[in-house]
Amino acid sequence: MMTKLPTDIFQEFQERHYRYHVDFRSVDIKVIEVEGFQTDTPAIKSFLVRPDRVKDWLTKVFPRDPCDSAMKLIRDDQDSSDIPSGREQRRPKLRVILGYLGIGAKYDYMMHDERLAPRDVFLTASITTLPFSEDNYRLICDRLTLPRITSLLLTRGARPLRGHFQLVRMMSEEKNLIYGLAMGSFSSLLVGLKISVSMSYNPATGIINAVLLGNGSDDGLAWLHQDLEHLSALADNLFLIPILICQRLSEVIFASIDDNFDQLHRVEIGSGQTGIMMFGENGMPMPRGNCEDPNLSTAILGVGQQALAIEAYIRGHMLTVNSVKKELLAFPWQEFRSVDYDRVREQSEFLEKQLDFISRTLDFALIRVGHLKQRSNMQATAITNLLAQRNNETNRRLAESSTSIARDTRRDSSAMKSIAILTMVFLPATFTATYFGTPAMATLEPSQSLYWIVTIPLTLVVVLIWLLSFYLWIATKFLPLHITNVK
Repeated sequence: MMTKLPTDIFQEFQERHYRYHVDFRSVDIKVIEVEGFQTDTPAIKSFLVRPDRVKDWLTKVFPRDPCDSAMKLIRDDQDSSDIPSGREQRRPKLRVILGYLGIGAKYDYMMHDERLAPRDVFLTASITTLPFSEDNYRLICDRLTLPRITSLLLTRGARPLRGHFQLVRMMSEEKNLIYGLAMGSFSSLLVGLKISVSMSYNPATGIINAVLLGNGSDDGLAWLHQDLEHLSALADNLFLIPILICQRLSEVIFASIDDNFDQLHRVEIGSGQTGIMMFGENGMPMPRGNCEDPNLSTAILGVGQQALAIEAYIRGHMLTVNSVKKELLAFPWQEFRSVDYDRVREQSEFLEKQLDFISRTLDFALIRVGHLKQRSNMQATAITNLLAQRNNETNRRLAESSTSIARDTRRDSSAMKSIAILTMVFLPATFTATYFGTPAMATLEPSQSLYWIVTIPLTLVVVLIWLLSFYLWIATKFLPLHITNVK
């Protein structure tokens, strides 16, 4: 007898192991709705829901008792024309709740931007701050039947999301099979974008609910609304939103590669260590520097580090794209009677081709990053060699100066030795002459021969004492070295 395991057994396991503290900040949320997919003009609209209206809006859209869904919000002062009633929820629809995370760099890396001063980085706006109150967030996850792995969407700093893309089977309160999907970007603010989505799809009704979280300002997800308007005929496919996110991330990655190439070009021009002629916006050749900027070494190091990080993000994103494609091809559309299988198959062919296009784009991105790394390494080597050459030239000049000083010192030393020797020779004679010139000796009237008899031996004694002292000094200094060499 086979036992039926819970469909969410590993969801609870992952949530328990990977959960960590997140903050909550209640703000207005934007909602995008698309319906009428099979018509020539699918309808797409968007509206804002205030924090104090979230619970009422969810109660109206997802009534617990369909017979009582009624007039709960009709009395509200807000225009109810933008908010669908409970009777509309049975029609196929895509509903996306947009949440904007902090734009700061807390626990994260950012590309250097000269336009940003340190005070412009909002360290208190953490990327792990949800744009809902805690109660509203729990209510949204419950009413939209989002998978429990939704809590994994937020990651602190540059830590990659576990799994990146997961598709799970769940059961709704009506005991209908639904599918939950969670996806996060393998990226950080280094490439300028963090985005994640949690979705649920009910094949029986064709309703897709999603919560999409992204960093940036309130218009940071305007691209999603534009893409959904253009691709509204595909909006009833569960995999459209993940593919749009993959496309957006690919564009951002390419933009970050372009920014790094621009930085590399500035370094090459500043160092002058390039054989490529570069032209400015005026069409004239750009003047080359000569490594006068002391920050060039740090700048080229930053280019190399960012290239390595972007390469890692590309490879992680490729894994996500492959996971989306694998689940797209394996999704059991044919098992659901309410699904137009021919339409879904045609949609899947378009989406599969787009995923293949994204994969090829990322392959080219890897080629560009490889080129960027090679050029940055060459430039770093050229700058290092130039600075080493300058250091060697400086050391050579210092050595020449030291040699000249040593030569002059040796010449002065030889002169001092000559003076010292002459002093030793003439000092005894001078001393003797001075002594013989004293009044006491002058009265004795010594002979000239007595002067020489005293002076010559005294001079020889002084010279011998100097020679003996010099010999002892030489022996004390060099004899230990000689003994060491002999051993």
